[in-house]
Amino acid sequence: MSQPVKKPWLKKMLLTMIGRPLVKDFNKASRNLKEAQEEILRKVIQSCKNTAFGKDHNFDKIVTIEDYRKYVPIRDFEGHRPYVERMTKGEENVLFPGKPLFYNTTSGTSSKPKLIPVSPEYFKEAYKKISRLWLYTCLRDNPKLFHGKNLSAVAPAEEGRVEDGTPYGSISGVLSRSVPSVLKDVHSAPYGVVCIKDYFKKYYASLRFALANDVAYIICANPSSLLQFHKVVMENYSDLVHDIREGTLRQDVVAELPHEYLDSVILALKPDQERARFLEEIMEEHGDKLRPKHYWPNLVCINTWKQGNCAQVLPKLEGYYPESTAIREFGYQASEGRAGLVLGNDWDYSVLAAHVYHFEFIEESQQDEEKPDVLLAHELEKGKRYKIIITNTSGLYRYDINDIIEVVGFYNQVPLFRFLRKGEGFTSLTGEKLTETQLIDAMDDTCKKQSLQVKHFTLCCDEKNLCYKLFIEFPGDTNKEMKTSFAKELDECLKSINEEYECKRGSDRLAAPLLFELPDNSYELVKSELIERGMAREGQYKVIYLQRKPVVLDILESVAI
Repeated sequence: MSQPVKKPWLKKMLLTMIGRPLVKDFNKASRNLKEAQEEILRKVIQSCKNTAFGKDHNFDKIVTIEDYRKYVPIRDFEGHRPYVERMTKGEENVLFPGKPLFYNTTSGTSSKPKLIPVSPEYFKEAYKKISRLWLYTCLRDNPKLFHGKNLSAVAPAEEGRVEDGTPYGSISGVLSRSVPSVLKDVHSAPYGVVCIKDYFKKYYASLRFALANDVAYIICANPSSLLQFHKVVMENYSDLVHDIREGTLRQDVVAELPHEYLDSVILALKPDQERARFLEEIMEEHGDKLRPKHYWPNLVCINTWKQGNCAQVLPKLEGYYPESTAIREFGYQASEGRAGLVLGNDWDYSVLAAHVYHFEFIEESQQDEEKPDVLLAHELEKGKRYKIIITNTSGLYRYDINDIIEVVGFYNQVPLFRFLRKGEGFTSLTGEKLTETQLIDAMDDTCKKQSLQVKHFTLCCDEKNLCYKLFIEFPGDTNKEMKTSFAKELDECLKSINEEYECKRGSDRLAAPLLFELPDNSYELVKSELIERGMAREGQYKVIYLQRKPVVLDILESVAI
């Protein structure tokens, strides 16, 4: 029944041989943080001084961190975009020596997506080595990780090419496509499945392969995808079981496969009557209460985000998986880089990847000041919150990634931190300075008072009418009176949490929030629309509960009942 993973002991041995030296190197850097950070900055400046950016910013005059700050201002991606656009046209030695291997894509603050350049050196240091270190520490805590198949939620490695022919796509897809041959049979589905554009059918194809196997490991950055996986299983169970029994793939899904991957996917399909019979038996036994723990009873570990907004999703997964399954924090990662690592199952925080990136920080309380105090990694204090600024060997210089973190301790000298929220999770229509954290707390309080658990919600700014619009998906049995009173109760909770909000509401400078009801499955409807418009990417999609983008307001209003 199902296809076993070949020689799991060999995979474990080889990864251990690679991983142990990486841990040793990281530990060495962590004991000499200041020196390690200075060395990284020296390396960046020295290697990039003859680039266009280096010449524009006097890299030949930079010796100290003070020099670096003098000549290079903090900037977001839009400040880097002119240089990136020169690179896409084929110009070399712009942000770093030579040309990019590829561009990692993500949505931007403007209408244009970000194209994050990836240099050959950076790909080797920041992606391959960090990924191997991460996977080794996961294996160290979960020795049976390779005793079953892997289910990964990734985006395609190549989604197109820029003007000079360099590909752009997802770094997760690049890493998945380039996995060493010894690990290829760990993946439950062939790479071609990743390239299906219709993501509902991509889910189906992924689960057609995963459900046919004993899955031991799930890598899924956003926990909301875990809910969606099971939803697709339950809604398509008979079709999935039929495909597993016959060794087929539903024709409407086959039609979505890119031509170049069609043969490899079809060849990977194997009939398995024994597995199909097992799946039928557990459905007969559990019915609507069937959960992943029943069809994947040997699931060892799930890597997923547990911080920030994602913490709101995790309670919905209660009872889904075997009690022995480790729900392991995925770690601090963005399209711009993997700047944080999780080194243990019990970590609900990350450690700065201080052996690869150079970091600077601004205290949260000073982030709006014209000349804030800028700190280095060794100057951070436990319990304080900071905006994070990144420099790397791939052309990002003093890059404002718009993230707020909180320091919770130290690994030797390196800060341990939790991701709190995006800087954009902050609104102020009339000076109320509302944060996403405050909204989440107020929503929790409101739900407790009304003995209600909502499925999906977003609070959007309406700048024209100076009010907030609350879009919410209620459980199916919620009565009309409770729906009507919900926005009023949330308003009162926000007043109790945020004095500025209470003041602005009391003076009528800020109007009362307006409630709009969302239909069933609204999360997927909104997500699908954002992906369709190129404003989000499936593998990186995160719900931002507090929104100020007019286009998101337009989408939610079009979806509302």
